[in-house]
Amino acid sequence: MSEWETFVVEVNEFLEATEDLSEGVITVVKMNLYIGENDMNERETAMLSIKALLKGRDGTPFRKGNRTSIPATVRVNIDKICSVYGSALTNFFNHDKMMPYLLFRHGKAGGGLYSNEKQYRLAELKKLRNKLSSMYKTGEWDGQMQSLILDEEE
Repeated sequence: MSEWETFVVEVNEFLEATEDLSEGVITVVKMNLYIGENDMNERETAMLSIKALLKGRDGTPFRKGNRTSIPATVRVNIDKICSVYGSALTNFFNHDKMMPYLLFRHGKAGGGLYSNEKQYRLAELKKLRNKLSSMYKTGEWDGQMQSLILDEEE
């Protein structure tokens, strides 16, 4: 599969998975896909335009680092979960003046205290993101947010 074909698959998968895009953004993305499909000389420009529109959004395939094998629907759910968890971490860290002195970095990360709330939040979110990705890859989790919530009867 060519770079363009892979790109188109990723974009279409993301468009199907996310509910957070306005109709205007979706229209512009689809127009850029159309341009790239019909004019090979415009593909690079179309790709840059689409990446600019979609980067920084929950579940986007356009992030720093290696490509993931996790489908867009699961990436979107992981990002939503991490957003909720991140807000809770911020509240937890800032709950009391004492909290920054009770939260220690892992020994492999150098140990000691976190220098600020952002450092704590990023470290904890990375652990959660890795755990959820691993659970999906091993089949422990189906990638759906609802399956993480236990029924009251269970």
